[in-house]
Amino acid sequence: MTNQNEEKPLIIEDVRVRLFRVPPKEKWEDATHRVSAIEIIILELRTADIMARGFSYTVGVGGTAVRALLQDYCAAELVGKDAQKISEIWQSMFMHLHRLGSGAVTTLALAAIDTALWELCCQSTGRPLYVEAGGGQNDIPVYTSGIDLHMSPSDLGQELSDLKADGFEWFKIKVGRENLSEEIARLEATREAIGDDAKLLLDANQVWDLPEAIRRAQAFERFNPYWLEEPMLPEDIQGHAALKKKTSIPIAVGESFYNIGDFQHYLDADAIDIFQHDVARVGGLTPWMQITALAAEHDKPVAPHYLAELSLHALCAIDNGLVLEHVRGGSLHDLGLSRESVQVERGKAIPTSTAGHGIDFILEGENAVFEVPDSGYVFDKIRSHID
Repeated sequence: MTNQNEEKPLIIEDVRVRLFRVPPKEKWEDATHRVSAIEIIILELRTADIMARGFSYTVGVGGTAVRALLQDYCAAELVGKDAQKISEIWQSMFMHLHRLGSGAVTTLALAAIDTALWELCCQSTGRPLYVEAGGGQNDIPVYTSGIDLHMSPSDLGQELSDLKADGFEWFKIKVGRENLSEEIARLEATREAIGDDAKLLLDANQVWDLPEAIRRAQAFERFNPYWLEEPMLPEDIQGHAALKKKTSIPIAVGESFYNIGDFQHYLDADAIDIFQHDVARVGGLTPWMQITALAAEHDKPVAPHYLAELSLHALCAIDNGLVLEHVRGGSLHDLGLSRESVQVERGKAIPTSTAGHGIDFILEGENAVFEVPDSGYVFDKIRSHID
């Protein structure tokens, strides 16, 4: 947590909320969803001397609700607060919104607030976010993550072979094809492309029931996956516990959890091997660190979902960080909203040395067309679920 400096408080004087809805630059489709747009909700906090931006996101649905919650219910509560008191503000805002519930829209709004508070403090101290958060790691392994379920075995193999040549040693592919024979063909092409020693990660995006998850997992074991991610709906805790007993593949879950209690329930059921909590979906870096501490208490490694720009700093601030997800086509830079991409060298990501999260947003010019107005819009032809 950031140092407190009572002599020079960082008093918030102004709050602005903006929403950008950006179509992905390449096809985004997995076993259960087709993503038509990424929504980036940006919260700007100003003191007398500093402007800082925090942010949150959705995968195409609900961004206007998050924006409205921030604009209509949160902004006035933030004005006059000392931004250095991050935990105190987070808890206060959590209770302010508690009657709405403790997941999804609420935590996504809290994440925008929390990341903006951290950024204000970093800009004040001049320290990178991971250092401000108490960490000192200078790099972290990174896995290349594709939204690639539509790809043929040959095309997938070629893409992964090229990424292997770029220095990656961790690779995640989508599973969840209708026929098991199709899955096996893709896995065979993948192993041939990346070699036996590379780390292979499988993501099912909640597509199976328990009997099918067991059948698939046992068929996948000969390919030695490092983990199987979200094989079933996240509400099915007992199903994940049963699957964990039926396969040698470690079970990775958490991207669809919104509070620390979700993780505790999975721990109590012995249904989780790898924590994948998403910085935005759990409400920001402050609760993310609390969940990470819970993982450490149970000797569980952490591999956060998405948001490489923030997840990199988070991982470099902890001791039980495993690997960073770098979604091809999904970074702020890939979406055209940031001038710089996450620095990756020979399979490792390196955090920025500049103050804060280091994201140089591009919100004007050509990107102005992606900003969602406060009124007068209708989103049509949205299909976030594949029937």
